[in-house]
Amino acid sequence: MQFPTKKSLFRKKFNHLLYCLGAVLLLASCEDPNELGLELVEDNVSGTFVDTLTLNLTTVKADSIATSGRGSMIVGQYTTPQTGTLRASTYFQVGPSALPTLNAEAAYDSIKLHLPTSGYYYGDTTQSLTLSIHELTSALTARALPPTVPQEEPNSYFYQNAALYNTTKATLQPEPLATYTFAPRPVRKDTLNIDMSDDLGKRWFDLHKAGDEKIKDVANFVAYFKGLAITSTAGNAVIGFPTSGAIVRLYFSEPSASGGARTVKTMDFPLANAPLQYNRYEGDYTGTPLEGLQNAKELPASQAGEIAVAQSGTGLFIRIDIPHLDKLREIVRPELINKATLVVEPFRGASTTYPFPVPASMGLYQTAGNNVQYSPLPMEYPDPRSPQLLTSNFIKSSETATDGRYEFSITEYLINRLKDGRTLDKPLFLAPTAAEVQGGVSRLVVGAPNSAIKSVRLRIYYTTIQ
Repeated sequence: MQFPTKKSLFRKKFNHLLYCLGAVLLLASCEDPNELGLELVEDNVSGTFVDTLTLNLTTVKADSIATSGRGSMIVGQYTTPQTGTLRASTYFQVGPSALPTLNAEAAYDSIKLHLPTSGYYYGDTTQSLTLSIHELTSALTARALPPTVPQEEPNSYFYQNAALYNTTKATLQPEPLATYTFAPRPVRKDTLNIDMSDDLGKRWFDLHKAGDEKIKDVANFVAYFKGLAITSTAGNAVIGFPTSGAIVRLYFSEPSASGGARTVKTMDFPLANAPLQYNRYEGDYTGTPLEGLQNAKELPASQAGEIAVAQSGTGLFIRIDIPHLDKLREIVRPELINKATLVVEPFRGASTTYPFPVPASMGLYQTAGNNVQYSPLPMEYPDPRSPQLLTSNFIKSSETATDGRYEFSITEYLINRLKDGRTLDKPLFLAPTAAEVQGGVSRLVVGAPNSAIKSVRLRIYYTTIQ
């Protein structure tokens, strides 16, 4: 536990009346200062701050993050020295949509998967990305996680009553229906047109031509054809596709009414049961500072090359413990704290810009201390009609700089913890905002307090009365 030499921010003499008024304002209290046991005399009030309070950092892997029904399919992979390889794959069902009546002479032509890009990407898009499309052999079924004792309902901020999760497994046919290599240009919002197996297309076409019940409606069809999975086998980027635009289109032809060239027609199988579409994320940390996470749920920075990592998708959080708040309470009365700011700087040995930029915004989450019960740390003085997660945008040192910081005002949170001794040992969790945690893949690497650059610092400004 280290406490710094006090740094004087201001020291100014006042007459007795102004001193009493100033002390009341600094203490943010309507109480008479003498009721706090303080005798105010001239030249006895000063402002001080401490910024070397001990902080312990740990990388924690969440048990499950709900990723279904997000409206976006996330696919690809990327590798960095600190976080290893993240692989993202997506799973979804398709079903018939207003299938046309077929002419007796209708003939199958081809079948394609059309995927418009959403504009979301992370990683090096100058490298080619290879996708593999597989048929599912297991049904997609939402599940409810068991309740967390002693609560009756799962209370993680990232659980849902019925969902599929970033760790949910589905079985696939080993032989792909298609393999597609392309140069990703997600910002242009191109559409991928992927040729799929003719065996699949002919099978569907023949079912429809025969009037088979399996293809009459979506419910019958998904019982017969479980769905599709898109995985990646090569590349260094992850990109997004909107679920609303994904469609399997079967092309066939019929004789034209004029007797000339045959007319090309289509039958569509758009994405069905959108709440069951989900994204799966896998992290391979072999050969990286996080290798110890392979068989554990948490890894102290002291065992991870003095770094800690938050990563969307895989569910990595940075746990921040403040182990000596009881000692701080002996030195500083909670009522005398004017401001508390948590400052987070990215580890300078990791990329902060393209191709692996830090998250645009980070949030703070609370836990009951068991690494499971995540809940948002609310904004201070929020609009009661719209409570929001306490977040901070990335603040660049300058317009052209690659370094910067996040700053969180946690004054009210710290004061409440100091006042309530039961919460002294409960940590905070640092991670991207919920939308990014559940629907993205960005990451933040920070250095431990005993590394060359202290990435995470707690600055506490308080009043001393001597």
